[in-house]
This record gives sequence, C-alpha cells and structure tokens, in this order.
Amino acid sequence: MHMDSEENAASLAAKLQDLIRWVRKKEVKAYGFVVWTQGETVKDKLVKIAEDKKIEDIAICYIPDKQREAYLKLFKVEPSEKLRNIVFVYRDKRLVAKFVNLDAKDFDKVALAFAWMVWAQQK
Repeated sequence: MHMDSEENAASLAAKLQDLIRWVRKKEVKAYGFVVWTQGETVKDKLVKIAEDKKIEDIAICYIPDKQREAYLKLFKVEPSEKLRNIVFVYRDKRLVAKFVNLDAKDFDKVALAFAWMVWAQQK
C-alpha cells in the first residue's frame, strides 16, 4: 500500500485474508502479505487494522525507512501521487498477475487469479 485510504487498505487486507483461508482449504500452499511503503510512521495504524479486522492469516508489515528505496526498486515500484496500491500474485516465484490502484470492491479480480492457480495446481 502506498497512498491508499486506510479504509480501502484495511478492506483489501481482510479480503486477502479470506482468500488465503479459502486457498488453504483446498490444501494449496498460499501466503499473503500486505506491505505499506510509508515506513515506521504507520506502525500503530497497522496494529489497529490487524486488531479491528482480526487479521491472523496474512502478514501486515511496512518497509523500514532505511531500506525503502532498495525494496521499491526490487519490486519495480515507482512511487507517485497517483499510486495507491499494487497487488502482486505470484506462482512458483513468478509474477502471474498485477493489479494497480485496486479498489476493494474489485477484489474479485485477485480471487480469479488465485482460483486459476489453485485449478492449475490440482491438475
């Protein structure tokens, strides 16, 4: 999450958690991470989101200020005023889907990418 609203970011985290739980029920390994780019300033906010949304099955974290530039470069993220969030979907360490400025109400796009991976893995 970069400049996303707290409400949309919290909703995306909750939806990701639900999706990870669903995928794991299919006996497929799946992991979810929500990473904020703002650095240590969001620490208390993240704790509150995790408590309010009862986030237990995904990681919620931030990029430390000292490593911010290196991680943004690693993930090929160009911060800008227009960038709110990016959702990456990986399979076997390869990027299979990328969603930029995703609104939580459009999370079905991410679920569809995951469903495809679950289906492909069970074949």
